[in-house]
Amino acid sequence: MKQKLFGEIVGTALLLYFGTGLVIFATGYNDVVGPALGWGLTLMVLIYAFGPMSGAHFNPAVTLLMYLTKRMPAAEAGIYVIAQLIGGLIGESLVVFTYKSLLHGTGMSWGQAVAQNHLNSTIFPNISSGMAFLTEVILTTFLMLVILMLNHSKMNTYAIQSPIAVGLTITVLVFVAGNLTGASMNPVRSLFPALFAGGIALQDLWVYLTAPFLAAFIAALIDRYILDEKGPLAA
Repeated sequence: MKQKLFGEIVGTALLLYFGTGLVIFATGYNDVVGPALGWGLTLMVLIYAFGPMSGAHFNPAVTLLMYLTKRMPAAEAGIYVIAQLIGGLIGESLVVFTYKSLLHGTGMSWGQAVAQNHLNSTIFPNISSGMAFLTEVILTTFLMLVILMLNHSKMNTYAIQSPIAVGLTITVLVFVAGNLTGASMNPVRSLFPALFAGGIALQDLWVYLTAPFLAAFIAALIDRYILDEKGPLAA
C-alpha cells in the first residue's frame, strides 16, 4: 500500500504543479494549444512514471469509477482519495510559493497577478453554470469511457499504450472545451487552485466538484449494462 500511496500523492502533486504551473509561469499563452499539449503530455508522463505503482488515478472521479465497477474495494478507494487530496494540496502549494517568488522578481503584486489568471483556476465566464456543468459531465464521461476500454478484459487491445491514449484524450478535450470551462474533469485539479486564488474561482466551484462524479456514475452504468460481458445486455 505504501507504494500506492506514494504514487497517488506524488503523482497528483506533480499533476497540479506541472499542469497549473505551465500556464501561470509561462504567461505567453493566448490560446489553448500550449495548455492542451501541456496537460496531455504531463498526464502521459505521470502515468508512465506512477502507473505501475498505483494505477495513476490522480483523480477522485477515476477512483470512484474503479470502485463502482468493482475494480477496487471501498476502503482502498477512500485511501486513494485522501492521498489525492494531500497531493493536490502539496502540488498547488508549490505552485503558489514558486509564483510568489517569480512575482517578487518581476515587481507585479500578488493581487494583480491573481486577478488576471486566477492561478489557472477552471472558470466559465462565457457560458451559464448549467451549460458548464453539462460540458464537464460530457467531457469526463468520455474520459471515463476511454479509461474503461483500456481496462476492459476483451477490448483493451491498446492497453500497453494507455499513457499515450489518456494523454491524447486529455489534449483533445482541452482543445475542445478549454475556452468553455477549462476542461477540468478532475475535482482536485479545480479545488486547490480555486482555494488559493479565491474570488471568482470559488463562485461556481460546485460545478467542478460534482460533474466528474456524475460522469463516473454514468460511465459505471455503461460498463454495467453495455461493456460488461456478464451484464444484462451482453450478447
